[in-house]
Amino acid sequence: MIIKVWLFIMILTVLSWLGLKAVRKPMHIGWVFLFWVVTILGGTAFFYMISVWFVSNQ
Repeated sequence: MIIKVWLFIMILTVLSWLGLKAVRKPMHIGWVFLFWVVTILGGTAFFYMISVWFVSNQ
C-alpha cells in the first residue's frame, strides 16, 4: 500500500512539474515533490486524527 502512495506522489509530481513548465511557471521539481508529500501525507494524518477523535468521543 505504501508503495502505491509513493508511486502516486511521483506521478503527480511529474505531471504537475510538466504542467508548470507548459504554462511557463517553472519550479524546481523538489518543491513540487515536497508539496505533494505534505498535501497527501498531511491530509492522511489529519483525517486519521479526526477519526480517532470521533471514536474517542463516543
